[in-house]
Amino acid sequence: MIKRAASRRIHVLCTAERIVEADPARVWMLVADPARVGEWAAVATVGFMGTELPKSGQVVFVRTRRWQRSRSARRVEVEEWDAGAGYSCKLGSYRLADDVTFGVEVRPEPAGEGVGTRIKLTQRMETSPQLATWLRAYVDGRLQRLIDRIERATR
Repeated sequence: MIKRAASRRIHVLCTAERIVEADPARVWMLVADPARVGEWAAVATVGFMGTELPKSGQVVFVRTRRWQRSRSARRVEVEEWDAGAGYSCKLGSYRLADDVTFGVEVRPEPAGEGVGTRIKLTQRMETSPQLATWLRAYVDGRLQRLIDRIERATR
């Protein structure tokens, strides 16, 4: 019997950051409200336990396609929650990556004659060395597109 060596996993961190000309409170209301996540993320529906906005330890269920069955929704756990400033969520494992964590930071930033918002999105994951370069490029582009959508939605 031939034993295969355990495949080595590596950590990948992807980040997108930009200053947008939008009120920080308006940006936060968009990115923090589970009912509005479909306006900027590739999510069709979100269900969450409770009637308040998410907080640390809360579980959110996400469907990425409208026709996806409810029982196939992905479980997302809020790991950190700093109201008005940011949060991070554990997304679990996927086909190409394990231990996926997604984070959002929102900070006021001087912009022109007013105040803008610095938006920072991060995604951490473990993957195989063979997929790391491709996955990093894909996720970096995806995070940039998410910021584009946030910017358009808060104009």
